[in-house]
Amino acid sequence: MRRKTVAIFTDGGFLAHVTRSFEIGRVLARSFGHRVVFCGSGPYMHIPAEAGFEVRPVYTVDRDMTMKLAKRAGLCSLSWWRAECERSVKSDLEVLSALKPDVVVGDMHWSLCTSARVAKIPYVAITNAAWTRYYAEPIEPPAGHFSTKILGERLTRAVFPKIKNLLTWYYSLGYSDLRKHYDLPPVSSIYDLIEGDMTLLADVPEYMPTTDDMPSNYRYVGPIMWEADLPRPAWLSRIDPKRPTLYFTMGSTGDVQFFNEAIRVFGDTEYQVIITTGGLADLGAVPSNVFVEQYANGQALMEVSDAVISHGGNGTVYQALSCGVPVIGFPSIFDQEINMQRVCKLGAGVRMWRSEYDAEALKKAVDTILGDPSYRESCTRLARSIAYYNGPRRAAVHIDHLIGSAGYDVVQMPENVTTEIRLLPQVEAA
Repeated sequence: MRRKTVAIFTDGGFLAHVTRSFEIGRVLARSFGHRVVFCGSGPYMHIPAEAGFEVRPVYTVDRDMTMKLAKRAGLCSLSWWRAECERSVKSDLEVLSALKPDVVVGDMHWSLCTSARVAKIPYVAITNAAWTRYYAEPIEPPAGHFSTKILGERLTRAVFPKIKNLLTWYYSLGYSDLRKHYDLPPVSSIYDLIEGDMTLLADVPEYMPTTDDMPSNYRYVGPIMWEADLPRPAWLSRIDPKRPTLYFTMGSTGDVQFFNEAIRVFGDTEYQVIITTGGLADLGAVPSNVFVEQYANGQALMEVSDAVISHGGNGTVYQALSCGVPVIGFPSIFDQEINMQRVCKLGAGVRMWRSEYDAEALKKAVDTILGDPSYRESCTRLARSIAYYNGPRRAAVHIDHLIGSAGYDVVQMPENVTTEIRLLPQVEAA
C-alpha cells in the first residue's frame, strides 16, 4: 500500500488536544509509515514540530476567547460565531487544498464537519463520549452556571437538559448559511459538528458510558494519554514512599494561585508535593519537600503519588485512574465538570468548588482521600479496564484501515458530499 497523507487538525491552544492528536500521529507515522501533517495554531504546536513533524497553521478560535466562552457557559453573539465559523472553514479548505490528504483527522475541530465534506475527504473525529448525543449519563449543571443564578439550584437541575439542548442547537446556527452555500445538509446540534464519518471515542465505557443505539461508526478506542519523551526528574529518587505524596497539576487551563496555595498549605510539612506547571508559572524558590517541573512524564509522577489534585481535565484524570490514584478536582470548564461528576459517582475521588479552595478545605479533602481505602480500590478497578486499551494504537489502526485496507468500504453518497463508512467487526489493536 502506498504511503498516505494524514492531516490531523487540533487546537494548538490546549495541551490536552495537541498531545492526544500527537500520540495518534506518532503511531500512524512510526508503525504505519504514513505522512502525518499536524494542522493548528497556538502555543502547544511546538510539541509535534519539535518531534520532527510537518506543522501547518490553520485558524482556530483564540485560546483566551475559548476560555471566556467556557467560563460563561458558551454564551456568545451569533453574528460573531458565524464569522468565526466562516473563517475557520475557509482556513481549513486552504490547507486541505494544499495538502490533498487521503484522510483528515480532527480532535474537536468543529469546522471539519463542513470543510472535510466540501473537500470530499473522509473525516475521522476524535472526541469523548460526553460530547456525543449517545452519552448515557445525565449531565449536572456546572458550578456557577448562569441558569443557577437566575432560577436557583433546584429548578436549574430540573430544566438543565433543555438548556443544554438549546445551547447545542444555538452553536449549530453558526454553520447554517455556510452549509447551505456549499449545498450541504443542515446541522441542528453541536453533536452534528463534532461527529465524523467515523467517530473515535477516547474513553472506556465504564467511565464514560454510551447508549445501546450508538451506531457502528462510533468506536471506543480507550484513553489517549501523552507519553512525553522526557527524562525522569532527578529528584524522583528522593521521594520517600513512607511519606504521603501529592501531585498538583492544572494542564493548560490553570492559574498560578492554585500552585501557590498548594505550597502554602503543604510546604514544610510531612507531605511531599509534586507540581508540574505546564509552563504557566515560575514558582521561584520552594520548600525542600516541594518538587517542581514545567513538564514531566506523567506516569512516572503518578506512580509515586497518593492523590492527584487537578483541574479535572480528561488526560489528567485518565492518567491518574490508569495508575490507580484518586483525584481531587477543581473544575473550571464544562468538560472538566463532567469528568469530576463521573469520578465522584464511581468513588474514585472528590470534587471541590473553586470558591472553597482554601487551606482548611484542601487539607480536609486530602485527609478524606488518604484516610479511606475505598477511593484507591475504585481507581484500581478502573485501572484494569483502562489497561485493556491502547488508545493511540487502537485509534491509528482504525484510521489506517479506513484509508487503505479491506476493513472499510468508503462509499460516496450521491445526494451530498458526505461519506458512508461500513465497518467490519471491531478492529483490535495489535
